[in-house]
This record gives sequence, C-alpha cells and structure tokens, in this order.
Amino acid sequence: MELFTPWEREEKIALAISGGVDSMVLYHLLDTVYKETYDTLILLHVNHGQRAASTDEAKYIMGMAQRDGRLCETAVLDIPHGEFSQESAREARYDFFDEMMDKHGAAMLLTGHHLDDQYETILHALLTGRHLPGKMGIPARRHMPGYTIVRPMIDAGRREITSYARKHDVAYFEDETNIRTDYTRNYIRHRLMPPIRESRHLQARQLLRVQQDMDDVDDILKDRANAFLAHYEGSIDRQAFNMEKRIVRLYILKVWLAQQGEAPRRRHIDAVLDAIASDIANASFEMGETRIVISYGHVLKKQGKGEKMEMLKVDGDGAYHFNGYTITVRMDADCYPLTVRTKTEGDRMNIPGTGTKKLSRIFIDSKIPADERELLPVVVDKNRQIIALGEIYNIMDSKEKNRRLIIEKEFTNEPEK
Repeated sequence: MELFTPWEREEKIALAISGGVDSMVLYHLLDTVYKETYDTLILLHVNHGQRAASTDEAKYIMGMAQRDGRLCETAVLDIPHGEFSQESAREARYDFFDEMMDKHGAAMLLTGHHLDDQYETILHALLTGRHLPGKMGIPARRHMPGYTIVRPMIDAGRREITSYARKHDVAYFEDETNIRTDYTRNYIRHRLMPPIRESRHLQARQLLRVQQDMDDVDDILKDRANAFLAHYEGSIDRQAFNMEKRIVRLYILKVWLAQQGEAPRRRHIDAVLDAIASDIANASFEMGETRIVISYGHVLKKQGKGEKMEMLKVDGDGAYHFNGYTITVRMDADCYPLTVRTKTEGDRMNIPGTGTKKLSRIFIDSKIPADERELLPVVVDKNRQIIALGEIYNIMDSKEKNRRLIIEKEFTNEPEK
C-alpha cells in the first residue's frame, strides 16, 4: 500500500493510534515498509473511557510499543458519561495531541483517515448544509500551531486497508459503537454508502470532484467578499450588502467576523442575513466577543458583549430580537400592545391543564441555568397576563393562523451526534 509521506528522513513524527484497523495498519506500514523514511516515531493513544474494553486496548498498544522499542504516550479522557459527545471527545483528544507534540518536538502528527472517511465527510457536509463556507472534506495535510497533521492513507480505501490487515495478520480492535447508526457519521457509513457502492449508476469517487469544485468556489467567494469589504471600514451599507447574492453575503459576514477571530456556524450567520434582509430597523447579534449591529441603513461590527435588554414594546406584527431570542408575532390588531421583559420577583404563569405556577419553580423544573433565567423573554399581554416564557411555555401556541407567537433561541450549539 502506498502512503503519502511528506516528512523528511531526519524528522520526528507521531502517530495517533486508536487500536482500530486503520491506525494499526498504518503503524504496521510505518514499522516495516516505511521504517527508513523518518528518524523517530512516537505513538499517542487516547482512552475515551466510555467502554470496558478500552483499558485492555490501551494495555495492548503500550505493550506493542514497548516490544518495538517505541515511546507511547497515553491519556484517559475525564468526560462524564452523560456529557460525552463526539465533539467534546475530539476537543479533548487534540488538547492532548497539542501537548505531546510540543513536549516531544514532533513535526508531524499522522492519523489513519482514509478514502472512505473522505467520502463520508463530503456527504456529511452536503447533507447537513456545511458545504460552504470553508473547504470540504479532509485535507491530506493541515497545518496546526507548531506542527502539521498528515493523513498518509487518505487515498486508500477501507477494503484495501482491511485486506492488508488480513494478509499481514495485523492485530486490531473493533469499537462496537461504530456500528450504531444514531451517530450521523455512522448512519452515512452504514446506511448511505453501501447502496451507492452497489449501484451501477453511482460513483463514490465523484464526491472528490464535488470537493474540488466546491473548494474552487470557496476561493472565488472569499475573493469576492474581500473585494466588497475593501470599500468599507467601520460599517457596511445595508442596501449595497443586500444587493449581493445571498452566498456572497454569507462570505462577507464570514470574512468580516474572521477579522476578529470569530468563526460562527452557518446557521448563526444565516439568522443575521435574514435580519439584515428584513424590514427590522434595529437588532443586535452576539458572535462570541463580537456583536453584529443592524442600525437602520448600516451594519456595524462592535467588540464586547451587548447590554442585557430589560423591556421591549411590541406594537404590531414582525420579528423582534430580545437577549438572544427571536420573537415572531402575527396576531390580531386588538391583541396589541405586548410587552417583552425579563422576569420580576413573584411572577406567576397560568399553564393550561396545570394551573398557576411561579416562574422560579418553572425554571427549576426545566433545569434552566441561573444566568439564562436573567435573559429569558417573558411575554405579557395588554391585560398584564404572562402568555409565553422563552421556549418553555407558550399559551398562544396554536396551529391556527400559522402559530401566532413564536419564540426561538437564536444561537445554540447542541453537540452533534
């Protein structure tokens, strides 16, 4: 099997070795056929602490490294089972990798990603709306602060790798969670990819052409965004901004925020784009430590958190923004005005089918964090009755008239399955 080997003979490299077939085959190749291509090879193993078999797998890898005379650094992730997610595990893994790469002065970190991982990543980006902005797929190399991540097997397919393991009697471990389809990536692997491969009319390799085309589009749109921003300094003209195609506007905001070190998800930027394109006169969106402020004909970028809103008057239909929530109102004229405010001492709400309940008790029962309670919109009608509380309760929720009062949290970061 041919590997991508951008390292030099005198370099120290590290291998992220999980114990699965991919990384174990990569190690076998580095220990045999490619043994003379580097100076030193260090093994880095992470025990996620979520499976009983993980301890035995870690012991095997450490024993294998000792047998072969190689240094093996290990870590056990301290993530409570109920808080574990693919995203949290990845962040913890790379914190460990960063530390070890710096400690040992290794130039490159090798991972076992392969061609099928590439296909799955491209499909995942397309089917979850993450194809733009940004590059698609898994790059063969990626520069990190202080070192480079390299995928030596990125052009090798899973079948070729497993065939190699059988032929050379490579020991490896199966992670039983890999067969579960409640994780998005596993669903793509087990439910979508097999029919694609079986079809005479579909070619998985065409996904690589999609990746290349979209990468070119990404470059073009970045150039267009930079050209637009070159005409503006403190603020952007709202009318000129809205005259651009939506995908260009997306990139303008992406590039603009990147100047402050912010990288919000696409759905967050989409919410801002919708507000800028609407007839809303004023609105403010927090993106990390940066705020995007809509003020009549201008869009501004400000540093620091915005002040908490205490009260907002709603005199008619429209979309309103309040402490990170969007409140969309479509009601009969005699229902106005409404007041949106934060909680006050002694607030009670009449919940249909339950009775009157204190907001403080609702917060406790719904496990709302203390800091979020101070921001949650409380919607009060003209008779001073609370008719909605954030996304928790909404007595105006009705299928008639396409729901007359909708409250949605603008930016959430739920862990991805």
